[in-house]
Amino acid sequence: MSGRITFVGAGPGAVDLITLRGAAALDEADLVIYAGSLVNEKLLERAAKAELVNSAKLSLNEVLERMVSGFRSGKRVVRLHTGDPAIYGAVSEQYRELDRLGIPYDVVPGVSSVFAAAAELKVELTMPELSQSVILTRAEGRTPVPEREAIEVLAAHGATMCLYLSVGEMERLVERLRAGGLPPETPAAVVYRASWPNQKIVRGVLADIAAKVADAGIKRQALIVVGRVLERDGALSKLYDDSFATGYRNAGGSAAFPGRVGVFALTAAGAHKAAEIAAGLEDAEIVLPGKYADLAPAPRLVCYPDGEFSEAFARGWNEYDGLVMVMASGIVVRHVAKLCRAKGSDPAVVVCDAAGNYAVSLLSGHLGGANRLAAAVARITGGRPVITTATDNCGLMAFDELAARHGYRVANPELLKTFSAEMLDGEKFDLAIPQELFERYYAGNPQFRFAGDTPEITIRSTHSGHVLRLVPRRYALGIGCRRGASADSIDALSSRILKERNLCWEAIAVVASAELKREEPGLLAFAQSHRIALRFFRADELNAVDVPNPSAAALAHLGIRSVSEAAALLAAGPGSRLVVEKTAAECVTVALAEVLNG
Repeated sequence: MSGRITFVGAGPGAVDLITLRGAAALDEADLVIYAGSLVNEKLLERAAKAELVNSAKLSLNEVLERMVSGFRSGKRVVRLHTGDPAIYGAVSEQYRELDRLGIPYDVVPGVSSVFAAAAELKVELTMPELSQSVILTRAEGRTPVPEREAIEVLAAHGATMCLYLSVGEMERLVERLRAGGLPPETPAAVVYRASWPNQKIVRGVLADIAAKVADAGIKRQALIVVGRVLERDGALSKLYDDSFATGYRNAGGSAAFPGRVGVFALTAAGAHKAAEIAAGLEDAEIVLPGKYADLAPAPRLVCYPDGEFSEAFARGWNEYDGLVMVMASGIVVRHVAKLCRAKGSDPAVVVCDAAGNYAVSLLSGHLGGANRLAAAVARITGGRPVITTATDNCGLMAFDELAARHGYRVANPELLKTFSAEMLDGEKFDLAIPQELFERYYAGNPQFRFAGDTPEITIRSTHSGHVLRLVPRRYALGIGCRRGASADSIDALSSRILKERNLCWEAIAVVASAELKREEPGLLAFAQSHRIALRFFRADELNAVDVPNPSAAALAHLGIRSVSEAAALLAAGPGSRLVVEKTAAECVTVALAEVLNG
């Protein structure tokens, strides 16, 4: 019976910096061959039933002989290297010999000392406008380095340099870095035994770092970092810049899909892709048959019994603003045909293949936002959005898309089809519209004439004389808060929610809360700062409202099942609906309901 060989990166030193997979391998090991004092021996306590072998005094052949013998006798063998085996791990020769013998093995990566050192220095090794490259290298010692990789040659690049196994000749190393063109004021740091209890950190510049290292008595087991990133004064990363688009965040709030999304899949490959897509969307759940439940993260997972996809899809139709279907389009079309009702109320439906090559906007491209959702999915998967609506392909902003992006309700939607056809035929329109929106979408196109800066949008067809009306949507903001919550904390969460929905404060008709919050200073100041009416409701009024997220804690402490959701719905009036369910941050909860009868 054959055993198993696993190479494990032990990490830089701290026992809790080994990976979970590496720790599990040690727990199960029958034989552990470890790299001497470079490995924290407290890790070996995990291998309670294993034979322990220190490889420091063994030759390569002796190490291999022990590994192969253990494998052939059915043992689970762990070859425990320091840091990550791929960085100066001397593992290639072991891999080659095992390959030659036809013996299988696994490799578990570890945390390299370079990353432990960066963590202890609290530094990012790459920073915009300072260095976008990191050179991991070493000075030659008993082991030579290729001529093209000499320290002087690499230093000339000006990139961040991280040097292993080189602190023993620190003065000579500094001379060579200077010879490569690095000025004496270049920042440098040395981390001895990064993450170990006896760790030391020495900071300086090339002009003084060697002397400081000598004073600290550091002669080995240290990682050297050289470069301007140590000053931490580079330009801001574009990753979180409001104006920068990534695969997971689109630049320009109005082009984002703001609603709740259900991502469905029917196969294992589809489930993996669904998890990838859901992670990149603002508010998404993964809907899978029970047999694939272990393929998705539990907090996002919604499971249904195997064989009940039709029922799950029908529930999702009413529960989600958007549906992303990672499956064949034929399956989706057949199910959608049974459920679609009206252009203004059907959810967005996007179909994506399991490889993520295409994201097809299938239904509710404009009002429902499927075109924007398809674009978001394609950015996440690296695929292509497939948009078939004619106005989009002609580079025109359709009026229903304008309404959906900017929080308007189409008062007479029966005209949309006529207006879309006229737009495509080149007919002309007079637009009374907020000037900023006209400038953004219609200025410069002779089809459209600016007829006035107005909060309500009216569009008159010069061809038919018909007038399309887009009415600003109105919302009620429900607020729950703890005693003493500040106006700033209430404002921060409320502003975030409005920004995510691409709404301005002018769209909020009323702020509402529970009667017992009537004298809450922070809440009063918040409403006053935005000059919005504030309403309060009694506990019995709030408890009479059916809400999706009742709170057992609120019921126990206040005698109220829901504050933010119930207050928002009551303030919005009969027929209203929640567009943002209860959202919590710090000591505040916020919900948003749309006023439908105004």
